[in-house]
Amino acid sequence: MPYQLDVELTAEQKAYMSRFSAESWFTSVDFKNASSPRHPSSKKLEANNEMKRGLVSSWIRSQVQGKRVLDLFCANGAFSVEAAIGGAREVVGLDFSQERVDCARFLVGTLEGKVDCTFHFMTGDVYELDTLFSEPFDVVIALGGLYHIADPPYVLTKIGELTGERFIMQTSNVLPRAGNWAKFIIREDRTAEGLTSIRGGRGVWRFTVECLRAMLTYAGFEILDERRPPEDVRKRFPWYSALAEPRGTPGG
Repeated sequence: MPYQLDVELTAEQKAYMSRFSAESWFTSVDFKNASSPRHPSSKKLEANNEMKRGLVSSWIRSQVQGKRVLDLFCANGAFSVEAAIGGAREVVGLDFSQERVDCARFLVGTLEGKVDCTFHFMTGDVYELDTLFSEPFDVVIALGGLYHIADPPYVLTKIGELTGERFIMQTSNVLPRAGNWAKFIIREDRTAEGLTSIRGGRGVWRFTVECLRAMLTYAGFEILDERRPPEDVRKRFPWYSALAEPRGTPGG
């Protein structure tokens, strides 16, 4: 189901919302008196986001009170909103798509006067985290994007350098086997469906859980908790999520 937001839009906000393409709404939102446009793959994406919230929302709300939060792969800002509602004092969102970033700015703008949180959204590349940010965040969130990255251990190391207290991660494409394994696949293009991150000729990783644990350890994290979807739906949601804290020097 769409993300439910207890906010009533003004007529001006409704009109402004209609300017965004449906592809911008990676997470569909139902307001009290309006609904966002529906992504072309909304049925699948809504199921994905509902499962994702079930896995990580309680971590977010338990960790962000009064904190500075970095939301990587933020898309149109649904989990940035989760952090703000959970009590974060500042949320910075980063995504590769300017259109999604613009949509996120609109979404959090509907919360004005309802949350005590400062927002900033920007386009950028996770390979350039050390040039985009000069000081760590209390909490870093990275949901859904890791398996798109060509060099996940490197990016995780950069995330580790920016994490002051907690790291909340979720990734897909988990291999259903034991041992420390990974597989690299060249994808077919699905951008025509509005899935702008699934580009033809680009690679995507698949990892075992043990491989993901090893990468987190390499990046300087200690895993505090792990969650996966129920076994009977893991074929549909081959996911892994972790709550971690920085433990020291990456690679050490």
